[in-house]
Amino acid sequence: MDNTVIVTTPAELRAIVADEVAAILPKLADFRRKNEAVETDTMNLETAVVFLSELGIPATRDTLYNLVYKKTIPYRKFGRRTLFSKKELIAWIESRTVRSDEKRTAAARRIAANAERKQR
Repeated sequence: MDNTVIVTTPAELRAIVADEVAAILPKLADFRRKNEAVETDTMNLETAVVFLSELGIPATRDTLYNLVYKKTIPYRKFGRRTLFSKKELIAWIESRTVRSDEKRTAAARRIAANAERKQR
């Protein structure tokens, strides 16, 4: 064991400690990232069924397979695996959501179109 005594000023000691801490922080952050669970956006078919059911969308395996077959739902194929993105599913649901004012406007247009046909 080396019994060397080093004499330093408080300012020099602070600088030495700051340099050493700055050197080790990136290593600690990298270690933490490696050990954290990674949340992915990708879901398989079973997880997508549960996800949609939790959002109040009635979904079964057969329903999703049918929507994939008709290409009306966003999905990706990797070999034989069908995968879904949470973000894309949420956007798909929101794009299909009909607001009450939109329903009224669409109904008014249908009524107007029917009235025009009857006048002819």
